[in-house]
Amino acid sequence: MTADSSPFVQDCCDPPVLYGWSRLQAQWVNAVKRAALRQLHASHAGERLLLRIYLIGEEATEIALQQELLTERPDWLVRQMDQHLTEERQHVRAFSAALEARGETIVAQRTAQPDWLSRRKIAQWHAIAHRYESSFKSRLLVPAFAIGLCAEQMATRVLERHIRLLQQISPSHPLLPLLVRVLSDEGRHVQMCSDALIRLVDPHEQETLQQMLAEIRAVDRSWSVTGALGLLLVGLLLRLLPDRS
Repeated sequence: MTADSSPFVQDCCDPPVLYGWSRLQAQWVNAVKRAALRQLHASHAGERLLLRIYLIGEEATEIALQQELLTERPDWLVRQMDQHLTEERQHVRAFSAALEARGETIVAQRTAQPDWLSRRKIAQWHAIAHRYESSFKSRLLVPAFAIGLCAEQMATRVLERHIRLLQQISPSHPLLPLLVRVLSDEGRHVQMCSDALIRLVDPHEQETLQQMLAEIRAVDRSWSVTGALGLLLVGLLLRLLPDRS
């Protein structure tokens, strides 16, 4: 890729500015998820559920996408990807330890699986990746990093929301240092995916990348309302149930 074409790819990689209904939907989803976080933090079971969600996200979703789609990597990517996966595994151990500290002693023995909604999202992302594979000289590498970029940006939004809420309602909460550290790593992962796309995408492939990223992000938005309402409902139920911790 030429230096002159990299700003276009960087603009594609940056989170899009939302307008109209999409902006209102994002604001509403954010408000519902903040309410869900409040409910989940009101019970020990709810807090453990939040940690399991993070654990599964780290252990199953991102790593599975990378391992299944990235069949061949150029030399310049090997070290970056290995560092990325090392940090993801460190996150898995940290969230597992936090869960075990809260009474879940079988975390290490259990194989985490994404929930039904996440599995549907991953399946749709896989379909997009294979549909666009032949559109790029680097084949599946481009869709894989595009999906990784969007997944990391989503994780960043989730963590930022959670951190802001805890800083407001419980500034000394023991989970805050862990969430802040993971957020810092995720920020580097976003930049790594963006840098990889800048190097992998040829000038004549830019519009195709833009179209593919729009489809990947549309999948994420299509499940956002369902996910927000489901999380709020679960938080309410766990708060109302007797605490068995």
